[in-house]
Amino acid sequence: MADALFIRDGDHYLPTELTRGGWSDDAQHGSPPSGLLAAAVEHISTATPMQVARFTVDLFRPVPLEPLRVETHVHRDGKRIQVVEAILLHGDIEVGRATALKIRTTHVDLPDVEKEQWIQPPPPDEAAPITEFWLFGSDLLRFHRDGVEIRSIDSSFLQYGPGVSWFRLKHDVIAGEETSPFVRLATLADMSNGNSQALDPEAYLYVNPDITLYAHRLPRGEWVGMNSAAHQHESGIGLADTRVFDETGPLGRINQAQLLDRRRGG
Repeated sequence: MADALFIRDGDHYLPTELTRGGWSDDAQHGSPPSGLLAAAVEHISTATPMQVARFTVDLFRPVPLEPLRVETHVHRDGKRIQVVEAILLHGDIEVGRATALKIRTTHVDLPDVEKEQWIQPPPPDEAAPITEFWLFGSDLLRFHRDGVEIRSIDSSFLQYGPGVSWFRLKHDVIAGEETSPFVRLATLADMSNGNSQALDPEAYLYVNPDITLYAHRLPRGEWVGMNSAAHQHESGIGLADTRVFDETGPLGRINQAQLLDRRRGG
């Protein structure tokens, strides 16, 4: 088995079998391309120390398990904010794009203010391991089963309705390169959609063509927690809404639009 999601080959990135998703045997899960784009935007140098506060990915079409390359652009380069873009290309075809807002980091003394009511979920070692998935056979490697470890509170990941689960990336995003806390978080963000299941996956598709992640701080440790719920309408549009946390408390939010449809024959 491969030990990373991508292998760098000159200007290209070669996806390994670990990137495969669940909607198609020939396309990647949304997480690996998001991680690759996150690494690209994070590597863009800044005038002062900064953190990515908002990261948005648009996936225009299925991302194949074939060589990819990334182009980056800086749209605003200041001392307090930076706005950058990374474009994911398969040949000359743009298959995805990410935009990121970076904000300068500095210590600020803040007054004691009333914060949101937050009940910390049980830690990962008290959650149930998830090893079986609907629909997807074990004959091929798939990211959501082989690339990430999932532990779910009350096995909610496999039940209809809101899910509260922990996720740990098993492999580096790029072979030979340490995966940073931001890239780890951005890679796992696409798991929000599956954590918020409200429809029977044997009868419905609920594909998310985008991911938007907000983070006021970066995760500490390997585990990222998500409390997710889906809001869906007969118009064929849904929204997955997720509160993101680690073992020390909340750190951000993930939103994903959903394209809803019935499966053929469903």
